[in-house]
Amino acid sequence: MRTDAYIRGSEFVVALASTYMAAVTMVQTSLYWRARPYIAVILGPIASSLGGGPTGEGGSALDLIIIGMALALSFTFWRKGNEVGFGRLFMLNMLMFFPSVLDFSTFNWINLILPYESIAAVTIHWVFGVGLLLQATYLTLRYTVRFREMRKELEKRGAEEDDIDEVSRGQMVYLGQLVAGTVAISAGVYFGYPYMSQFLDVKAAGLPYPHLIIGVVFTLLIAAGTILYLRGGGSQVGAVKVTPENAKSV
Repeated sequence: MRTDAYIRGSEFVVALASTYMAAVTMVQTSLYWRARPYIAVILGPIASSLGGGPTGEGGSALDLIIIGMALALSFTFWRKGNEVGFGRLFMLNMLMFFPSVLDFSTFNWINLILPYESIAAVTIHWVFGVGLLLQATYLTLRYTVRFREMRKELEKRGAEEDDIDEVSRGQMVYLGQLVAGTVAISAGVYFGYPYMSQFLDVKAAGLPYPHLIIGVVFTLLIAAGTILYLRGGGSQVGAVKVTPENAKSV
């Protein structure tokens, strides 16, 4: 099997695994349970034909239909194999992941508009793990598309297939390191935040809050101003025209 087939296979596994986990998480959220009776009006006959009712204990059939539909869409997007298809896949996963974020959010604005009881069946660590998987999926699919495009470009230039495969293997190793590093950093920040928060609370207890806030705000403004200045200077340098007068001085 060629290396590009391995790349497509890895995309398939990552895409369907992330969609499955996002869908399984969604059907265990409070917002989904609130909307389940309305979904049952549309998909109830299909759930009944599968041997279960749309609500109650038989509601698992309805959940399976939702998960199956999500996987079918994920497969369709993966089959396209381009940035547009993978972008739609990422949006699908994030839409299904959104209700679980609301269950643990300190500001559930949907609950203010449409009140419902928060009775999520998933834990905050489960939600964090699924979020990491979605992040890893986004990075993987974004880079593998570029890798396959580079393979086509090298083939057009007449490169040997063994050399192209060697380049692709190196790119996949780099991608694995990038994803592993991203996951490790995100997990470190997540699990280390409580300890860092306690440490900073102790250290900042004697600082006057107005001075602290003013210092942070002005530091950010200075950094933003520096970035804008450097970008403006770069565009001006690039906009200098070469004329016969200044060409002699070059």
